[in-house]
Amino acid sequence: MFKIGKLFHVTHVVDNLDATDRWYDDVFAVTRYYHGFAKAAGRDASLIAIGDVIMEPMSPAKVENLRNQSVKRFHDRFGQHFHSIAFYCDDIPAISTHLAKQNLKLWDVMGRPVTPPNEKFAVWTHPRETHGQLEFAVIGDNTIDPRLQPAWSNEYWRERHPLGIERASHVTFVVNDLAAAEKFYCGVLGSTVLERQEIPNRKRSAFIAIGEDTVFELAQPTSPNSREARDLEKNGEGVHALTFKTKHLARAADFLKSKKMRPDPDGTDSIVLGPEQAFGMVIGFTERRIQNDKRS
Repeated sequence: MFKIGKLFHVTHVVDNLDATDRWYDDVFAVTRYYHGFAKAAGRDASLIAIGDVIMEPMSPAKVENLRNQSVKRFHDRFGQHFHSIAFYCDDIPAISTHLAKQNLKLWDVMGRPVTPPNEKFAVWTHPRETHGQLEFAVIGDNTIDPRLQPAWSNEYWRERHPLGIERASHVTFVVNDLAAAEKFYCGVLGSTVLERQEIPNRKRSAFIAIGEDTVFELAQPTSPNSREARDLEKNGEGVHALTFKTKHLARAADFLKSKKMRPDPDGTDSIVLGPEQAFGMVIGFTERRIQNDKRS
């Protein structure tokens, strides 16, 4: 039986990777441990650590005769936007076989269909089948994720950086049907519902624990005027926002303002940067603790 592990990374498609990298450096003081061109994936990308959160900003590779057009097709259709979520998994043949038994289609890094249990390293789902695209990847001998090293610590971001980031609070997926999304994540992937929440005239949500250290908010808009509803209408089901847990919300807001950004209040205990300020992403910061969340 497979085990879903740590959140590997949150993937973010952008117009200009160099400009996005500079923004991440300036705002988050990231640890960048990869920057390069991947011919098989057809993209230029960075892998950066913000405390215990790994982001993968990427753009379509600017090369002739691009073999894998998937990132380019995504960018052509959606522009700058969150792309997918990747998890570590200890047994790719097992999870791909399990997903195939649910009649779900799978692909490899080249965009070729996967026939389980042949793929050993990584598989991707179709976003329309899993309420957003998911990747599952094995930790290989050449994995260079700094969080897996014995000396790694997020102390700098938590204690010394003005944003006071403790960890990811949650990743929000916008979905058409909350019950159907819960059925997939809980029934197929073994997630657990931590909390249900409704914000009148905006959204109904279920916060679910998935894998080793991750919480998803499955959010069904209840008003056509909400940011979630506009994203769902324009881009379909998938990753809508990443929210960081902060120790000091007021200090985080002041820091973002010092960087010429305009964090908007999102309730009494959260602020948010809209996609126009964060290269197509919605990025939140919150002091709120999710009910029944056992992460420290």
